[in-house]
Amino acid sequence: MRIEIVVFDGFDELDVFGPFEVLSMAGFDVALVAVERSGSVTSMRGVQLQLPEVLGPADGILVPGGGWLNRAAEGSWAQAQRGGLPERLSALAPSTRWMASVCTGALLLAAAGLLTGRRATTNRSAYDELRAHDVTVLDERVVDDGDRVTAGALSAGLDLGLWLTERELGAATANRVAATIEYRPQTLTG
Repeated sequence: MRIEIVVFDGFDELDVFGPFEVLSMAGFDVALVAVERSGSVTSMRGVQLQLPEVLGPADGILVPGGGWLNRAAEGSWAQAQRGGLPERLSALAPSTRWMASVCTGALLLAAAGLLTGRRATTNRSAYDELRAHDVTVLDERVVDDGDRVTAGALSAGLDLGLWLTERELGAATANRVAATIEYRPQTLTG
C-alpha cells in the first residue's frame, strides 16, 4: 500500500515525521512528496528536504498543517489561499482509499470540499474555522469518517499513524509499532 505525505514550505515537522515514522515502521510504502514540482521544501522551523516526487495517485494521502493559526506566508493557510493543493486533493480523492490530515491539514481537506457534511477534528484553536466548512467537529485525537481520517494537533499524528495501521493491518501490527516506539495511544482497540 502506497501512502503519500504531501509537504510544502512551512509544514509542521511533527505533523509529517510522527505519522511517517509509524507508517514506515508498520511496513507501508511511505513517500514524502511535493505539491507541484520536485525540489527543495523548508519546514516552519527550517528543516530542509529534497523531494524527488510529486503528489500523485496513491492508496492513501496524508496532509499536514503548519502556519494556519498565525496566517504564515508559507504553510497550510498559504496553500489554501493559493488553491493549487486543495484542487489537487479534490482531483485525487476519488482514486484514493482514504485521505487523512494532521492538525490544520484538515482545513486543507475542507478547502478542497472533502470534509463537507462529515465528522472531523483539527487543532482546537481552529475548530470554528473547520465548522464554517459545514463539518461536524469532534474533540477527539483521531476521527475516522470512512475515507476521511483526521487527527487533532501535532502529537495526534502518532495516533493517526497507529490508527491507520490498525485499520489496514490489524491491531497486532499497530500494537507492535506502538511498543517499538514506546508510545501508548488512547486510540487503539487491541
